Amino acid sequence: MGASLNTKAVDSMASEAKEMLKSAKSGGFRVSEDAAEPIRDVLERFKDRVDRMKADMNILAARQPTLGNHDYGQAVALHHQQAVTERSGSPVKVLEQLAQVLTDADQALKIAMAKYKEVEDDASEPFKSGQV
Repeated sequence: MGASLNTKAVDSMASEAKEMLKSAKSGGFRVSEDAAEPIRDVLERFKDRVDRMKADMNILAARQPTLGNHDYGQAVALHHQQAVTERSGSPVKVLEQLAQVLTDADQALKIAMAKYKEVEDDASEPFKSGQV
């Protein structure tokens, strides 16, 4: 993912994923299971990786740097911890947002697959009932 993963990039991806989900729910796109499953598998693998990175980042942040027992050292350590985990644009927040993007994209594909199957079933119904 590298250094190019930032709040702006993830915001853009989040917006696109929400639009994709909205489109799938409205029937704006449909996709076959054969086409969607490989993509969903990749999304799941990336989501697992993002979740692991987020957990690792939280573990790292839980270990405040040892900057002394004086007030200033403690304040800097707390600032560092919050910068990594809590603040907008922090690595943990960006990873949380990225995980949501992956979840939304997967959900959109799941809905689009169901819509595809629904249309496919409707189209084949006359053949099944002998009406053709």
